Amino acid sequence: MSFDTVTFWLFFALAWTAWRALPFGAAKTAVLAFSLFFYAWWNPWFCTLIAASSVVDYVVGARIHASDDAWVRKRWLLASLVFNLGLLGFFKYTPFLAQNLAALVGGDWQPDLSGWIVPVGISFYTFQTLSYSLDIHARRIAPAASFRDFFLYVSFFPQLVAGPIVRARELLPQFARRRRLNARLVQAGLYHVIWGLFLKMVIADNLAPAVGRVFRPEGIGELAPLSVWLGVVYFSVQIFADFAGYSGIAIGLAYLMGLRFPRNFRYPYIAAGLSDFWRRWHITLSEWLRDYLYIPLGGNRHGRVRMWMALSLTMLLGGLWHGAAWTYVAWGALHSVGLIAERLLVGERRGTTAIGAPRGASGWSARLARMAVVYVFVLVTWVFFRAEDFAMAGAVLARMFTSPFSADWSLSASNWRYLALVLPVFGMHAGQLFHEWFGLRKSAVLRAAVAALMLFALTVFRRGSTVEFIYFQF
Repeated sequence: MSFDTVTFWLFFALAWTAWRALPFGAAKTAVLAFSLFFYAWWNPWFCTLIAASSVVDYVVGARIHASDDAWVRKRWLLASLVFNLGLLGFFKYTPFLAQNLAALVGGDWQPDLSGWIVPVGISFYTFQTLSYSLDIHARRIAPAASFRDFFLYVSFFPQLVAGPIVRARELLPQFARRRRLNARLVQAGLYHVIWGLFLKMVIADNLAPAVGRVFRPEGIGELAPLSVWLGVVYFSVQIFADFAGYSGIAIGLAYLMGLRFPRNFRYPYIAAGLSDFWRRWHITLSEWLRDYLYIPLGGNRHGRVRMWMALSLTMLLGGLWHGAAWTYVAWGALHSVGLIAERLLVGERRGTTAIGAPRGASGWSARLARMAVVYVFVLVTWVFFRAEDFAMAGAVLARMFTSPFSADWSLSASNWRYLALVLPVFGMHAGQLFHEWFGLRKSAVLRAAVAALMLFALTVFRRGSTVEFIYFQF
């Protein structure tokens, strides 16, 4: 039951009615039941896992909060870490470990993993429940008022499958009382929903065939370098539109229910540095990794070498979080190398943010040049993220850098059509850049006009095929 289906919107109408019409206690119980039904749509068995994770962390949180003994508190926190990471590791990484073990041992033995299922959204709700235990241990929050509230926080359907990763201190207080709906919340909710559906259904799904044509085992050698570059550019737009689209819909659904989710994307392709990119891309994951991994590992408080080690481990694990494959590890490793190089060349704060208009011609050119360098770097790393294996990634990169400037620069009619799909996303990034540099604001009239255009596009553009949200697999 995906956000871009009629079935979901019938489901949401029922859940919204229960949330707004029933007494608040009954409304929370009803929406919890709706959320579990939503999750069971993929596989009813998945509900046992999310219930087990919720029970463990609710009990752990209560035990940690009740004790003043540091060793007892650490022991309960360790129980939460072992259970949640063990559950995530078993379901998500067992096939990866088995395949690598078979390759290491050699011989004819190959594990039969044809029936292995990774529960949808397990990476997201595992990080949510872990943040609850970690925050109680750090005495940032108190335990949830009831198990029902905590279970609803973990399984709340708008962000259950693909985020944003909402922390307990952000959502649990909103379950204390029902917020009244007002015109601003409804307008913001509808705008985010329309924006997200437009990105997914018009942009991402229509770009999928062009991306698939490049990232395939056969035929890559027949494509001109320019076509391969364009295919990677299309993927950079597709994955942004797909994932930001999902996050936008989830945020919009929360607004329509009178709740607020944290922002998950801030137009990452206008980043003037890799640090800036990670402040804009998948923000809730970046902040989670920063607060619960990078800073506890020492962050930038203990010298350069310690910082580089913490940064490298954080990015490697961030890559592995996305998928059980060495290509994701390589993607994380490349970003760690880029971030370390950036700190060596320009420092931690200097030149890594696009906030504020540059001064003078040299300032403009330097900022735009940094943005171009960052985007090209991100494009190259996206190859490893999208490729099924290193052989495919190597073939795509080899073709990209095989005399690209001496190739035929003519474009087919299909490429012109795909470039037309890219323009709205780059236009959105340009609008954000003008907002940050010059304080350009979107008026209510402009937002309404943009929403009307996107809604019109949703009615007239046809998807070649329905493509599942990319981040469902993570």
